[in-house]
Amino acid sequence: MKLGIEQIREITQGAKKVVLKEGKYRFFRFSEAEAKLTDNQNVDYPAGIQMEFKTDGKSLKLKVNTKSITLIRSYFSFDVFVNNSLVGCIQNLNDEDCTGDYANEKYPEGDYFGEFQLGEGEKLVRIVLPHSIFATIEELEISDATYVTPVKRTKTVVMYGDSITQGYDALHPSKTYAMRMADFLGAELINKALGGITFGLNLAEVAEEILADYVFVAFGTNDWGSCDRESFTKNADAFLKSVEKNYPNVPVFVITPIWRKDWDGERAFGKFSELERIIREVSEKYSCVKVISGWNLVPGDEKLFGDLILHPSDEGFVHYADNIIKEINGARM
Repeated sequence: MKLGIEQIREITQGAKKVVLKEGKYRFFRFSEAEAKLTDNQNVDYPAGIQMEFKTDGKSLKLKVNTKSITLIRSYFSFDVFVNNSLVGCIQNLNDEDCTGDYANEKYPEGDYFGEFQLGEGEKLVRIVLPHSIFATIEELEISDATYVTPVKRTKTVVMYGDSITQGYDALHPSKTYAMRMADFLGAELINKALGGITFGLNLAEVAEEILADYVFVAFGTNDWGSCDRESFTKNADAFLKSVEKNYPNVPVFVITPIWRKDWDGERAFGKFSELERIIREVSEKYSCVKVISGWNLVPGDEKLFGDLILHPSDEGFVHYADNIIKEINGARM
């Protein structure tokens, strides 16, 4: 059974829309209003988008196309799960090669193909798209299938943030903290994060109508080097005000910046620790906000970071997500 555009749309989660153009399925996670606010090319990357369905098919064939637009990252992985177990990937960087500063190396792009055995009987299949590169699907085929039934998650989590929330530098998109949190919450992930942005790009101001069950906000590390404290305070307040307005009575978890190797450097803003202090002061105005300190989420060991400086690796994101889960379990919202 070769899936067409309507079937692809039905099984896709985390996308505003799915279109078929020039023989390729393209996935959009931002509305037109959101995309118009920025020329950030990460807008085109399918971070947080996945397909989830039940089928009696015996194998899955997947043909994809990838292309780096930002020239910042070029590694990628399409993760394929059967009954919640990873059975294989289409990737251009092997797990064992993720050593040193692997994130900034150049890897081959273009057309890739993979075939995955699904086994007998009914099973739950999940395909997680890359967060780190522009990626489209050219063909998705399930052999010997009499049905492909979409699986819809009962909750929704919206995440705003920068490159860390987008997923840099996890190799596997299923191992980013955003996806790990969505899985923990049993929620569909709507990933609104963009590499390089700050509180100043207020995407929450033009938020589409989403009945969210949770909202996460994680900014600051880029703000540290791009604005003064007065502007940062003003931007953070405006962002949280927009969140409160567009997601009324929804629990909001604000994560302060995580450890970075150059945290003790000099910036016009001031000390890195001032970011958390200001975020906490601003957040006190909003009753639905729970602040989570990012400083101890990921241990300060460069080996847990794909670029050895700032962006967690797969292993680093395990610490990130597990420690956030502990905070959420202890929260009384």
